[in-house]
Amino acid sequence: MSEKNKTERSKYFYMRITGDYALWTDPATKGGGERISYQVPTAQALQGICDAVYFKPTIRNVVDAVKIVKPVRFHSMGYRALYADLSPGLNYITVLEDVEYLVQYHFEWNIHRDDLLQDRIMKKHEAIVERSLKKGGRRDVFLGAREFLGYVEAIDEDEYLKEETFYFGSDLDLGYIFHSFIYPNNEEGKLKSLFTHTIMKDGIIKFKSQDECEIRNELSSYTFKGHKGVVSVDEELKEYGEGGE
Repeated sequence: MSEKNKTERSKYFYMRITGDYALWTDPATKGGGERISYQVPTAQALQGICDAVYFKPTIRNVVDAVKIVKPVRFHSMGYRALYADLSPGLNYITVLEDVEYLVQYHFEWNIHRDDLLQDRIMKKHEAIVERSLKKGGRRDVFLGAREFLGYVEAIDEDEYLKEETFYFGSDLDLGYIFHSFIYPNNEEGKLKSLFTHTIMKDGIIKFKSQDECEIRNELSSYTFKGHKGVVSVDEELKEYGEGGE
């Protein structure tokens, strides 16, 4: 790896995520009429929430760990849906209710965007993340589906470590669950889905890196989209007030 593309990571950020309902869909249930949630959020789903706090093509958010604060409670509900022939139908979903998670994450440079080298100003990006977290994020937060709004708030490392969890003192083997996608960096690349053996220890899941995931599936249905008109980090920071040097 060239010197300019050496992995450089930000400091850790911490946030609390809450919501009335969440649907971390188990892919095995997507083909049928009823979608069922995993017991816990996936790395990909949490990355999406981190992206709602702050994202641009210069960086890549990486979720390190999640603490499951409240007990897992399932709830089944029906919803109206249109079938392929446009006839109305009633489907069911099994969601989680009254969820609360604490998340530790960081960001790294997107090494595939050498055209954005001038935008790699660590302290300014860190300042934007911190300010965005204090505001509850830049975009709406969805807990697995647009129907289920979530809320984020900034916490510090001490709060993350001291927060009690319902699952303290127990280990839970979740088996092999979906981890994340690897998106192609060009039009010839393929979308890949990753699955990994996941264990929750004392209420905490420490996510493996994508390189450590044991199962990889290559998917064919993905349209590569390039990024255009990237705003500089200096302009981004002006939205929050000067600082970050």
